[in-house]
Amino acid sequence: MQSRKPASFNVVSGDSEGTTWALPEDAIARLGKGIVSSGPGPKLALPPGGVYFAVQTRVGLWWYEMSSKSPIALWETERGLIASADFSPDGEWIAIANWDGILKVMDVQSGECIARMDRTEAQNIYAHVVFSPDRKWIAIANRDGNVEVLDVHQGVCIARMDRGERDTQSNDVAHLEFSADSKFLAATAHNPKVYSFRDGERKLINPNTEGTQTHVWHPETGEAIVKFAGTNFTFSPDSRLLAGATADQAMSNDDRVDRCVSVWDVTTGERVANFTGHSDWVGSVAFSPCSNFLVSMSRDKNLRVWDVEEGTQKMVYTDFEESWVEPFYSPEGELLGTVNRQDTIEVWNIECREKLYTLEAHPRSVYANWFKKFPQLAITDKKTEVGDGHTSSTLREFVCYPDPVLFLPDGATLATKGYRNGIVLWDIRDKHPLKTLLEGKRITSFTVLPSGNMLAATVQNEENVAVWDAEKPDKPIAEFTEQGHLVWRMAFAPMDDRLAVGSREGTIYLYDFKRNERLRSLTGHTDFIWSVSFSPDGKRLVSSSSDKTSKLWDVASGEQIATFPLDESRTLMGVAFSPCGRVIATGMFGGLRLWCAETLTTLLEIPQPQTQKPYALAFSPCGKYLASGAWWQREKGMDKLAIQLWDVATGEKITTFWGHPTDVQSLAFSPDNTLLASGSHDCTILLWDVKPFIDA
Repeated sequence: MQSRKPASFNVVSGDSEGTTWALPEDAIARLGKGIVSSGPGPKLALPPGGVYFAVQTRVGLWWYEMSSKSPIALWETERGLIASADFSPDGEWIAIANWDGILKVMDVQSGECIARMDRTEAQNIYAHVVFSPDRKWIAIANRDGNVEVLDVHQGVCIARMDRGERDTQSNDVAHLEFSADSKFLAATAHNPKVYSFRDGERKLINPNTEGTQTHVWHPETGEAIVKFAGTNFTFSPDSRLLAGATADQAMSNDDRVDRCVSVWDVTTGERVANFTGHSDWVGSVAFSPCSNFLVSMSRDKNLRVWDVEEGTQKMVYTDFEESWVEPFYSPEGELLGTVNRQDTIEVWNIECREKLYTLEAHPRSVYANWFKKFPQLAITDKKTEVGDGHTSSTLREFVCYPDPVLFLPDGATLATKGYRNGIVLWDIRDKHPLKTLLEGKRITSFTVLPSGNMLAATVQNEENVAVWDAEKPDKPIAEFTEQGHLVWRMAFAPMDDRLAVGSREGTIYLYDFKRNERLRSLTGHTDFIWSVSFSPDGKRLVSSSSDKTSKLWDVASGEQIATFPLDESRTLMGVAFSPCGRVIATGMFGGLRLWCAETLTTLLEIPQPQTQKPYALAFSPCGKYLASGAWWQREKGMDKLAIQLWDVATGEKITTFWGHPTDVQSLAFSPDNTLLASGSHDCTILLWDVKPFIDA
């Protein structure tokens, strides 16, 4: 089947990486392509043919060419926040859903919208969007774990699937799939244990949860056919059977290990076979094209082939000890498998014990994850074999988690946390990542000292803090352990040796990391610490808590100086000291406020509409200007979030930048006042030209 080339929306000539595609007005570049949609659902949409594929991100839908691993189009940027996508079986259409509950069916070649369904009344974020094989229906699973079937042509919901009573609702559907004849719909739901933290105690909210279950329904009516405690299901090609990993019936739910393989007749709801033999979790199952045989792979490193009709084991393979094998059958019935190694994916003929070829792919690349999801494509497109190890860099999860974003003193380099680990340094001129420091370390916070050196901190298991010199990854320079539950809200003191770390209980811990010494605890808050921030001289600390109070502390003595005199109890969502340290800017529900840092009297108040709750704040190096970024409220229906620039002396709004589709989490001015960097929950950084608006 011929692949349809997608319409080339938003492509900018001369920019092959997409750093300037669909940029908002006054923005210079976008660093990062946005985080791939979170949640348990598929992260990629794959059309027949394997020539192109689409990646759903919080920026929009990125289209890639398979052979070059390069972006060729960027769709749906008006709102961004793509939650899920899927192609119709013939590859002619693609269904795209965003966080607002809007689902579009679009023609791939023309980009024309074929159908639109607004599910905004349920405020859905879709973890899954799946076409039926006859493309009449789309099955969706939303953030509450509810499954529905929509009629593509009529744009209405025709069936809602009953999962029974649940203590809590969450985005827990891990797998959603139609049978080949469209007569059945199956889903795996995790029903996870949910905990709350109150008064320092961890409490189970849903003690009666039944754990992971797989459901099978009639998609047109929502009628339940069968439910069983199992995972990793697959339909047989003839749609008669469904197989999945299940647990020993004698095991309790708390001790459950899905090491058996069960087969169900989906027309009757009866289990027709149950295979035992694996000693650990079964992670993959696949039917042969004739539906008579079933292959399963387990963490015990054994791959077993079962005769479904006879109910017996046909073969066992035990020679794949180094890596996990994803087994699958070719259309001709050959048993094949992919092996994911450090920088490559190997394709094997398992029956002949022969490696067919090797595909180059970084283990954290979308490309590698793509072959895990669709292993059969490893035999349909061998052109991917030509990669040299660098061609897939575009597809790596080289996104940032930009809270904070900080310029280095040279003004030519920007630092931000990597999404998964490390600190990513970006070249501002070339708009490319230079390198990653502390790669492999899950960084909670970091700071850039005036010398340009960077310090980073991590929180592990909520009780341990480690401080690192970013240029020396071998060993932390200090480590601390607390009895309380630490959180990610922490701050380094500028030009000093202090670190402040908040806790769930409200205590703030101060450390001297150069001497590896715990100094004291700041007590006064009674709930989760929302933010902590040092003054420029490091002598004072501002804190904000979920107890809806904010406090100013003396760092040397650990004594509380004052509680912010708010007209009503509220949480300071953002806080920033002016470069001189005499002014404190705060953002909260209701607006911006500038305070005298000595007396905590209000200098200036700037009311804000409810649609623009200020969260991120940053003073310009000269202290004359303040930038504020908004917190996203889905119920307000904002397409983009505001970044506003203010005159500190008068409170006058100088300009507004509109760019990110969700929370602006961090802001930073370049040392020369010419650029503003904004980091967002979409996991990108936008660079803004502020020269036309301020006196640089």
